[in-house]
Parts: sequence; structure tokens; C-alpha cells
Amino acid sequence: MNSPIIIFGSARSGTSLLSRIVGSHPNIGVPFESHLYNRFYPWLKYYGDLEKEKNRNRLIQDLLDTDVMTLWDIKPEFNDIVSHLKVNTFHGVVDALMTAWLEKCGKKRWGEKTPWHMFYWREIMEGFPEAKFIFIVRDGRDASMSWLKARFGPKHIYPAALRWKRFHDEYEGFKQAVNPDNLYELKYEDLLDRPEQIAKEICAFIGEEYSDEMLAFHKSTTSYKTDKGNDKNLTRPLMKSNKEKWKKALTQDEKRIFEAVASEELARYGYQRVVDNASMSTMEKLYIKRLLHPVRRMVSMAKNFQGYRDAIVQLLIYLRLRLFALFNS
Repeated sequence: MNSPIIIFGSARSGTSLLSRIVGSHPNIGVPFESHLYNRFYPWLKYYGDLEKEKNRNRLIQDLLDTDVMTLWDIKPEFNDIVSHLKVNTFHGVVDALMTAWLEKCGKKRWGEKTPWHMFYWREIMEGFPEAKFIFIVRDGRDASMSWLKARFGPKHIYPAALRWKRFHDEYEGFKQAVNPDNLYELKYEDLLDRPEQIAKEICAFIGEEYSDEMLAFHKSTTSYKTDKGNDKNLTRPLMKSNKEKWKKALTQDEKRIFEAVASEELARYGYQRVVDNASMSTMEKLYIKRLLHPVRRMVSMAKNFQGYRDAIVQLLIYLRLRLFALFNS
């Protein structure tokens, strides 16, 4: 069996674009984000021993009932997942789900992209030790600008910078632990400048023949249920100009704040810093974190109906699991 392909990267760093390019290969399928690890791994204790069929079935059904699965263009079926199950563990269920989906797509090898899975790299490596990992990094100032416009995520440059920094600090720990032969790192900006070269390098890394279909990803009729702007961009060819927009779009204060938080990470990946000795006072941090950012986020999220639905679905599953654990302990 071919090793799975796991795409890591901070939110708004080109992970959706990269997954569409890789998933357009005739042998590879990469579905919409699954959130399998960040949503379910912390709750595994409530499912009990997965060697027991009823516990496994409950987990599989809960996976299929999540809001995310409703966004998949092709949804795997319960019986198909059960039939593909080889190991009675959480990782085994994940593999069976992805394999069942892959079979419906008519492809041979699955990939997965969920930005928040970056924080579950230990668990993923444990379950899939031979996985091929692709990490994409984008200038954090451009990534943060994109994040601020999205229906989810931070609404001020300070918390956006903190999150970008957190992703890349976590990646450094992963980078030290993973077999270098199983990791390919690229810059979003290089993908825009040299798409064919990067696509060929990715194919060499994962052991597949290069296909021109990869760069024809925008011709796919499959909708990618992200925010409208991102979804629209995925229906277009690569936009070479979609970089360094922060230079004109960010205010001098925003540039200072971002670099005060993440100048070390910017330098680590070779991104230019433009503010000398960037810093923030303790009072400024408190004002943004305790007052300005929460108010902006509350106003922005007021229209995020999908976010409300996501939260309610997860809460109901959690409450049911807690009750089950309570009465079966």
C-alpha cells in the first residue's frame, strides 16, 4: 500500500491550493479538510476500547455525522469504512475512512490536509510512520491578511501573528522528529513562481510520475467549501502576483506588531523584515488581547452561521459521549 500524503502548514498559507494541486494527480485523492485528529483524538477515552465493535461503530458514525463530512463532495459510507478496517485503532478507522472515500473517487492513494493537524503530528506519525509529509510556508504577513478577511480566525494582526508563530514553532519540533526522507518543505511564493518545477519535485518526493493535470487543478468542477474568496481563487490558474501584498496593505503599526511577535520566524524562512527593533509594550498587548480583538471577533463571527452549526454539532457529540462514559463507567 502506498504511504499517505499529509499536507501541513499554517491556515491561509496555501494549504488548500497545494491540496488541490496534489489531489489533481490521476493517482492521488485529497478531500476537503477532515479535522479527524483535532476534533476526535482528545475524546478517544470516551469511546472506550476500540477492539469492541459497538465502540468502533459509534466512533465511525460520529465521524460521518460531523459538519465537515457534509462538505465532502463524495461521502464515504458506513459499511464501506467497516469493510476497509484493518486495525481496530483510531488510526485504523482514519485509514479505512480515507480508503473508502478513495475507492469511490477511483484513485489509488490518499492525502489529507487540515491545518490544525499540525498540532497532532505526534499522533499522526505514530499511526502512519511511513507517511510523506509536505509542509508549505507563506510570508506570515500575507497569511495573516488573508486570515483577517476569512469568516473564521483572528480579527487583528496581533493574535494573527501569534497564531502564525505558534504553527511554525510547532513545525520546528516536528521537523526535528521526522525522518528527513519523509519531509518536503516549500514556500508558497516559490509555488507561484515555479509551479511546474515544484510539482515535479513533489512527485519525485512522493514517488509518483509528474502529470500536467496537477496544474490544471482550477478546471475541477468540485467545489471546495471554504470561504468565498478562497473558493473563487481555486477556480483560477495560479496567480503569480498573489504575494507581498502586505507591503502596501498593512499599516506601519501592523507591520511593527507582526514583526514584534514573529520576527525570528520570518527570518528563519528568509522573509524580509522592514521594521528595526520592532516591539510592543505590555499595555498595548493587553489592550488588543482583552478588548480590541474580542470585540472585532464578536462582530465578525455574528454572521458566521456555519461556525455556529459546527460548534453545536460538536457540543452535542461531546455531551452524548460524556453521558455514555458516565453511565458505562
